[in-house]
Amino acid sequence: MESKQNDDKKQPEWETYTTTQKVTKTAVLVFTWLTIGLFNEITGPTQKDLIIKTNSDYELVSRAISGQSVGYFIGAIIGGPLIDKYEKWCYVTIAICLDCAAVAIFAAPYATNTNTLWALLAVAASFEGVVNIVGQRVLIQLWDEKATGPLHLLHFGFGMGSVLAPQIANPFLAVLAPSSKNVTSTVMPNESFVQQVLVIPMQNTSHFHLTNSTNKNTRVEYLKESKIETAYFIVAIIIASVSIVYYIYQFCSRHIILTPGIQVDAKESNFRKVVRLIDPATCTDGNRWFGIQIFILLFLCFFNIGGGDALYGKFIRSYSIDKHNFSGDDASLINTVYWISFAVGRFIGIFTVRFIPIRILLPLEVSGALFTGILLEIFADENDLALWILTIMMGLCVGPIFPSGLGWANAHLEVTGVAITFIVMGMALGAMSYLWVIGYLYQHHGYDMFFHQMIFYGAIVLFFTILMTIIGKIQGGRFEKNEKVIESKPEKSESKVNVTKCYKFDTKL
Repeated sequence: MESKQNDDKKQPEWETYTTTQKVTKTAVLVFTWLTIGLFNEITGPTQKDLIIKTNSDYELVSRAISGQSVGYFIGAIIGGPLIDKYEKWCYVTIAICLDCAAVAIFAAPYATNTNTLWALLAVAASFEGVVNIVGQRVLIQLWDEKATGPLHLLHFGFGMGSVLAPQIANPFLAVLAPSSKNVTSTVMPNESFVQQVLVIPMQNTSHFHLTNSTNKNTRVEYLKESKIETAYFIVAIIIASVSIVYYIYQFCSRHIILTPGIQVDAKESNFRKVVRLIDPATCTDGNRWFGIQIFILLFLCFFNIGGGDALYGKFIRSYSIDKHNFSGDDASLINTVYWISFAVGRFIGIFTVRFIPIRILLPLEVSGALFTGILLEIFADENDLALWILTIMMGLCVGPIFPSGLGWANAHLEVTGVAITFIVMGMALGAMSYLWVIGYLYQHHGYDMFFHQMIFYGAIVLFFTILMTIIGKIQGGRFEKNEKVIESKPEKSESKVNVTKCYKFDTKL
């Protein structure tokens, strides 16, 4: 016994990050999420130009863009077990994934068909998906029970990236000449999509002959050529530049490995390790039935949260042009306004979580999204001003829902890498499904399907949120339980409470 204590004294001391270190690492993660926002939302303002590049229509390009969701799904499957098993390599993992994603996103606008575009976006998103899982796991471990506010700040970075994406893209988008002869909207069922936005310089305008389904030539004149390759290149450079910081963190500085204080049997079989890794009881203090209920509800809820996030951001620009006859610049502006309000909503969430319990805040945010969707249906069908105002409201309500949902999950279960994987898988499948559905409905049943689907999104998320709130209220939060343990057994609190410990070591290049 004495020798064991002497050995323990020789080992390096466990320690936690200082507040300054936490804030610095959180700031780096926030900027990383800005690049994720750029990557994820650059396809929204460039949607019409991607239609040109691939010679396709809304339905096909929506399916191609859904490749991002497939990629996130793959990245989620890889990222969760990766961070749980190889935590000490988390920074270099993020760095490599950012570089690989940058290469794929750079190549995306050069795709000449929707299948190639789908594949490139899926590859880029798979790497970004790993970054998403690893980064959120690191942040939650940094802040533990105080993670809800930092989660809103982290995803505020995503909102800021989404704000910048239309601004980066706008100078390089195609511009159709102002002529009544030019075709600028989608042809409805039984006709081919005849919009062509291949363009020519303003001082050397000429005519292109395009063929529709009736084999008649369409004479279209353009003022500005599509150069979205430059926009995607800028995004790729920004993404790759962030990776440098993570290489420095991994190889050139002392860092602390965060490891949950759980004792693992060295003789445990690999099969048992896998079972323990995916067992819901692992995240709910042994309560398997509660874990199963929560994970099912979280998956269904985040399935629809992911769909709603993708839906409005991807289609508001196209809708404003097709339904309200906005110019390209005005359409990009309303898209930007949406993402600004989206980011502001997440920023406000940093402070609201301090005063409003998360089990109340989340239903309020979802109710606001549903109410705004109904108002859009009633007032914004023909009214431009209503569309502007309600777009701002929608961004304010939709923005904080995802980080609030994660905060709710963190309050009721231990959010391991596998748990985040499960949530992000639901998000990715939801985004893919929603984009496939809206692409078909928008192309074949009209522009009004956009608002119809937003109302469905708000209603279904509210339904699952209410169920989660009821079950969570019955079971109680995990941090509340820990406080009760501390109060009831103060003399043994240190050994009983499952705290997060950290191990310090040095690595050099």
